[in-house]
Amino acid sequence: MSKQLPKAEVFTTDRLDAICLVPERGFDRQDIREAIKRILSSLPMKSLAEGISIPAQHAHLLLGISHAIDLKWRGDSRLLAENRQQMSLNINGIRAQVETIKAKGIKGAEELITDLADADDLDNHQRINVAVMTLPCSPGLCVFDEQGTGKTVTVIYAFDLLVHRDEVDIVLVLAPKSMVSEWPVDLSRFKGDLYKSMTITGNRREKRLAINSDSDFFITNYETAVSMEKELTALLRRHNGRAMLVVDESFYVKNLDAKRTRAIRRLREHCKRAFVLCGTPAPNSPHDLIQQFNIVDLGHTFESIRIPEDYDLAKMVVQQAINDRGLYIRHLKTNVLPDLPLKRFNRVIVPLNPEQTKLYEAALRDFILDLRSIDDSAFQRQLGSFLARRSALLQICSNPAAIAENYSEVPAKLQALDELLNEIISVKKEKVVLWSFYTASISAIFNRYQRFNPVRYDGTVSDVAVRREAVHRFQRDNETMLFVANPAAAGAGLTLHRARFAIYESMSNQAAHYLQSIDRIHRRGQTRDVEYLILLCDKTIEIDEYDRLLRKERSAQGLLGDQVHEPVTRKSMLEEAINSIRQLGEGYEQ
Repeated sequence: MSKQLPKAEVFTTDRLDAICLVPERGFDRQDIREAIKRILSSLPMKSLAEGISIPAQHAHLLLGISHAIDLKWRGDSRLLAENRQQMSLNINGIRAQVETIKAKGIKGAEELITDLADADDLDNHQRINVAVMTLPCSPGLCVFDEQGTGKTVTVIYAFDLLVHRDEVDIVLVLAPKSMVSEWPVDLSRFKGDLYKSMTITGNRREKRLAINSDSDFFITNYETAVSMEKELTALLRRHNGRAMLVVDESFYVKNLDAKRTRAIRRLREHCKRAFVLCGTPAPNSPHDLIQQFNIVDLGHTFESIRIPEDYDLAKMVVQQAINDRGLYIRHLKTNVLPDLPLKRFNRVIVPLNPEQTKLYEAALRDFILDLRSIDDSAFQRQLGSFLARRSALLQICSNPAAIAENYSEVPAKLQALDELLNEIISVKKEKVVLWSFYTASISAIFNRYQRFNPVRYDGTVSDVAVRREAVHRFQRDNETMLFVANPAAAGAGLTLHRARFAIYESMSNQAAHYLQSIDRIHRRGQTRDVEYLILLCDKTIEIDEYDRLLRKERSAQGLLGDQVHEPVTRKSMLEEAINSIRQLGEGYEQ
């Protein structure tokens, strides 16, 4: 009588980074471990209280050992293993094809998309993207083209081609709230009524009805991906592997422990292909890229790679990984839109007003005293409090009214805006996009400049229709001269190129918000040089904060291998001229 095979149930972890084998009654961990070791001696295994853990990237190896162990696959565990098996078979060949297309350019791409309808509607770089996105057996792609180059369009045409080739039936788009309503507009613009789109918005009942509708494009926000994951999973299962996932502005998905990241990873398992779209995929750290690649290739790029905590070391490791193994493409506006006008940046240094100065100096002194009075360990425990106090210093620079009782004077930046907006709007007759990070500051600006017929776009404006109308009015109404917005809410995806001036009254400490917001006026369709005015309070940490954002921008560009030129600024031009005259020995003093 033959010996009974060890039995175990197989489950996935919530993070999808491993599978767990739980012995059935009558067997223990050692039985399972020994049975596997006899067939897969080098398979990494880790003992857990309930059983054995195996990294997700090796899960597919268990599909071939049914003669040695009786596995009962639970939930989506078998799907996870099968997906990684498919990935291991195809990924190297796909990546080689991607790199070949990138090297050959448009000539290599056109050979692969002779069946693409309306190809003449696309720019060369967009046709290259579609060729890469539709390679047979490909898991997808990270599309990291710079903002304003038309990433949404390439998704629409790639989907159309994959439908024509009978490879996919539907697409699920996950996007920031501000972008959800833009997708149906672009779909209608480029494909008319060929495909039906459905935005999954409203209350829970309305969302269920949308999910169960007979549509081709299903578009929703990241929050719904979490709250309606079960229903979205059922939608994808109904199409049995013939769904496509799109993660728009994917820099929002960077933390494996975040609910949205885990939900998206689980939804990804049910999709034939996945595309992540972002012009600024690593705004804060090289670590930001990892989960974006994981969504596309199910962990292949960073398999078995340990990322150091140190920023510079992490940058080298991540850059090497994506260069050697990553499925991504990136085009810069300077290369693919050569006729796009120039960008100019100017810092406007604003002295604090008297009351502001007192508030700022008092808060700064207390801040310094408290920092000096504790050690590094205590600082880490109180980090959240210190960050909040540092943020308060920045808010004093903007408008102290929200945090200082009885503050009565006009903040310095509002006085500066009086002059700037009068010059730009009243004299030059130009529209202005005015960015501010603080709700109180946005309210003060919006109320103060009613004569310019402003529209508002920030967290206080939650209705999607109202937000869309704000953009519509600014773009089309000649009387609406001022767009007042928070870059965290309106920085991604919007087109505001009726303006060629943008003013930053205050900024988020998140580099992504700043980097995204820059391109709202500098994008396809802009015909005039654009100018950015950065208001910074003199002798404050605002200046250091802005310099930090610029350093992050340069570091992110280097990570992706961008060949970019520093933007023209008054400061850089002045420094260049002063350095030049000093070399002439004329004793010039600044």
